[in-house]
Amino acid sequence: MLDFLVSDNKWQPPQLTSEELTEYCKQVTAGDYSERDFLVIFKTEPYIDTVLVHINSGNISEPVYVNRFTFQNGFVWDSETERGFSDRCLNNPRCGYTFTKIDDIYRIYSNRYPDWKLNRYYTRPFRLLDHIYHCMRKCSAKEMLYKAGLDELAANIEDMDELDLLSSRPSDIYEGVSMRTLRALNCREGATLLSLSYNRKFLKELQVKFPELFRERLNDAQCSYLNHLITGDLTVGEIGRLIKARRLKLLSIWNDNQYKMFLLREKNKEQARDTIKELSEIDTIYSKNLDIDIESTEVVDYRIAQLKVYLLAQREEYDKRIRRSNRRRDSSWQERGKGFIVRYPQTINDFCREAVYMNNCLLTYVDALINGDTSILFVRREDDVNTPFITMEIFGSELMQAYHRFNKDCTPQEAKWIREYCRRHGIGCSKFRFDNTVDELF
Repeated sequence: MLDFLVSDNKWQPPQLTSEELTEYCKQVTAGDYSERDFLVIFKTEPYIDTVLVHINSGNISEPVYVNRFTFQNGFVWDSETERGFSDRCLNNPRCGYTFTKIDDIYRIYSNRYPDWKLNRYYTRPFRLLDHIYHCMRKCSAKEMLYKAGLDELAANIEDMDELDLLSSRPSDIYEGVSMRTLRALNCREGATLLSLSYNRKFLKELQVKFPELFRERLNDAQCSYLNHLITGDLTVGEIGRLIKARRLKLLSIWNDNQYKMFLLREKNKEQARDTIKELSEIDTIYSKNLDIDIESTEVVDYRIAQLKVYLLAQREEYDKRIRRSNRRRDSSWQERGKGFIVRYPQTINDFCREAVYMNNCLLTYVDALINGDTSILFVRREDDVNTPFITMEIFGSELMQAYHRFNKDCTPQEAKWIREYCRRHGIGCSKFRFDNTVDELF
């Protein structure tokens, strides 16, 4: 059972004289800690004693005494002192300390109290002191968690929305979340995830249906993404599937900025999926040829954003502009015969579906087309007029391109027919060789 009442301390540390305080404050290298807190550790045994001082930039030669933190078995700080240590030392990355004493403290107290399971915490020296304090204080949630090796959860236990004072093991503190899951979530963002009762209940279901998720320790990015999915109102099955798909990619993320970029990509993908769904209501060719692979974390296909503008936001306007553009072109270039149909794109959807199906750079030609800079013609087979076949570009009066899907070359027979078509309409074709390995397209 956790002790939530602070009893009177039977032992009190000896009073420090003003001379002692002055001497301890002088131990601080003021020039290196301007406008910073510094914890002076002046005693390591039989108990640990420290004073926290602050160095003002206006008077660096006289550090200001802030507080005293004494670590002794059974000695309990008041709530203000505990909060002060947490805010100004434990959770203050700029707080300095007497680093030569930390190794001594770890050596002395880990040998003296092996059951405390002390850790050196090389990058978090104040966590060692916090660990020691709560083992000396006894009967706290932090003591239980530190001894279980759950140091990140211990350091962030104050964020818990509710705490069961009848808890006798870490799993009880977290409403039945298993120890294996707690060890897997023992990181800063894991503590945040576990801080809400709703999340803890969800995690219990997740650990039953997807136990493999918690076989190894998760990092901050993985826990943040898990939290993101839970708060997104997804089912246990959806979350398990998505976190498994993203786990390896998230493993390589080690800072907040990288994770923010990851989330931005995820948001872009979700928006892209919604756009594809809307586009498929116009023509199923979009849903069949535009895909957001759930395994991919690359930048979303740029065409989706363009299609959203052309077909969902400004479709009517682009239809008008294409029709106006076509009126300025030679209508005789459109013809039917010998198994082929040649025509101009009639609407923006007509143009876009050709670009998406052909899977080339055609979509970037929209502005050039409507401004009359170049002409795009579709070559279709007479027996399948709705399926894109060959896309031609005529720049001025010169054939510049004629390719199949994926920019594949035309067959010799198709090339012969296109050359004959060009001669009939006075279009030059000497620059285009029908060989994408040598054609320079200018």
